[in-house]
Amino acid sequence: MSSLNTLTNPEDLGFDANALNRIEGRIKADIAAEKYDGGRFLMARRGKLVLDLTLGYQERDSKSPMREDAIFSIMSISKALTATGLLRCIERGEVSMLTPVHHIIPEFAKRGKERVTVGHILTHTAGLGMAPAPIPVPDLMVLEKSVAAICDMPLETPPGEIVSYSAMTGYTILAEVIRRLDAKKRSFRVIMAEDVFAPLKMNDTSFGIKKEVTDRRVPVAVRDFDSPELNHQYLMTRDKAISETTELAAGGGGFASAQDILRFAEALRLGGALDGSRVLSPAMVQLMTSNHTGIRPNSMMNNSRALHGLAPFPAYLGLGLFLRGEGVFPSHIPTLASPATFGSWGLGSMGFWVDPQREITFVSLTSGIMERIRSHMRFQMLGDMALSSLID
Repeated sequence: MSSLNTLTNPEDLGFDANALNRIEGRIKADIAAEKYDGGRFLMARRGKLVLDLTLGYQERDSKSPMREDAIFSIMSISKALTATGLLRCIERGEVSMLTPVHHIIPEFAKRGKERVTVGHILTHTAGLGMAPAPIPVPDLMVLEKSVAAICDMPLETPPGEIVSYSAMTGYTILAEVIRRLDAKKRSFRVIMAEDVFAPLKMNDTSFGIKKEVTDRRVPVAVRDFDSPELNHQYLMTRDKAISETTELAAGGGGFASAQDILRFAEALRLGGALDGSRVLSPAMVQLMTSNHTGIRPNSMMNNSRALHGLAPFPAYLGLGLFLRGEGVFPSHIPTLASPATFGSWGLGSMGFWVDPQREITFVSLTSGIMERIRSHMRFQMLGDMALSSLID
């Protein structure tokens, strides 16, 4: 059984406690400098909790302190959850990586999208745009309407050629694939709740936000205003429009606590199961955490790279996940992590990573959205501090 709720003496698991304690000071300094507002930070080794921090503000403007049980809009960490649901369909023989999407969603087969496969979408190589053609925010909250808008979009690049992270289109289509393949005819959010979240005891996690946790919700707030990609008015409008029944772009409409994300990450570290409940096979987790994009760069990062004067760097994408890979470049995963380390991140505010070699899982969910690369370098520094504190 995992021990993810009770702190263990870090020295018993090979950490220098004094070095580990420096992480708290670094976070407090960044919050005081108003780089971001607050957060929940968890780290486990071999299934035992060694770091548990609740720091700063849940909402800086009202001086509301961060809660231990805070519920975050997990942004693109949602993609790792959606990918898990889709990979379960592959395990059941209902679809494969090579299945053309239009075999499941016939209306997808237009405007150049006929050759797009499930695998292309999983690896962000389908050539889809970042977001559905402009539709009203209320329509964006409805899976059926988002899917219709995406089906009407043209491809931006030929499938399989370019790695272009699809923020709000591709994984919405995967959610619809999951829904249409479901023998019980359930909604996407119910499928995920019953088949993934319940077995892993992710009791606070949902697509759309559950009514009973709204008082714990962390509001969306933007802290960096020099990035054209961070439309703070749109992000706050979208956040306020989300309800319990929302199935907003399955690539970014999830809500969860830090503890739940730790449980999900631990399940992946352990090959797809936690505390006796399995959601994926070890073979499928191995596929999920393998590099599917080689050394090709992620074109989504072009604007952020230009802002910082950086050369292109590899995307290193798995299936719904990012990988450490080789080299030194901005990432939410530590530079010191082993090459097989995998994880996920959400729009300038959160991430998790798992170093399977060192048996470490790290979760950072924060309030106050930063520009992408600044956020990456913030998390990279914290992760490097964590790994530097490991001495055995």
